[in-house]
Amino acid sequence: DFLSDSWFTAKIGALATIIPAPVLGGAMLVMFGMVAVQGIRMLQQVDFDNDKNLLVAAISIGLGLGVTVQPHIVQFLPKTIQLLFGSGILMTSLSAVLLNWLFNSPRRTQEMSVDEGLNERDSDK
Repeated sequence: DFLSDSWFTAKIGALATIIPAPVLGGAMLVMFGMVAVQGIRMLQQVDFDNDKNLLVAAISIGLGLGVTVQPHIVQFLPKTIQLLFGSGILMTSLSAVLLNWLFNSPRRTQEMSVDEGLNERDSDK
């Protein structure tokens, strides 16, 4: 197979090493900028008038920034958990998914609506 040939892989590796660092830096800048812009575009679709969505985003970003800025927070956890929760991106992603499920899952939202309806009915008495 052409792609698995070690000669081909060595040539591609050699080609990558001769690319000047400023060129790689520029390419990385564009790549990460595009990822950030796509993330912002996705966040524009979120209804932040809903306090639950605002809370999910705020806590998730806060946790992700927290472990990025203060990595020693997880130093006393087991190594496996450090790998999971020591990464800002992973911490943000996991917390966003978990909090979104907790606050916005259809079943929970329906239960909350029923509870609110009962509370309103009881307060009318």
